[in-house]
Amino acid sequence: MQAALQPRMTMTGPLLRGNGELHIVGSHDVTSIPDPNGALHRLVVLADGSRSTSELYSALVTEYPELDEQDIVDAVDQLESAGLVEDCAPGRRTFGSPRRAD
Repeated sequence: MQAALQPRMTMTGPLLRGNGELHIVGSHDVTSIPDPNGALHRLVVLADGSRSTSELYSALVTEYPELDEQDIVDAVDQLESAGLVEDCAPGRRTFGSPRRAD
């Protein structure tokens, strides 16, 4: 699976931080993901579907210089695998949209 090119969070619930984790509150559950330095929280806030993964990296690297672009791709992939992110890139299928017959 390739990480979303233009990720957008599918969850609209609150984001809670504590004990080095980010807690994403959904309708029926809470997903907790390790986030010791707060970078994942910032990524989730920025993932509104208007930025590519490269643009997300550019927005994060000044505050979190220890990150590289692959860290962002891996985080987006992890969020997408958990069903928390959809891809808003033109021509890409998002969760809930019908499959196109090619």
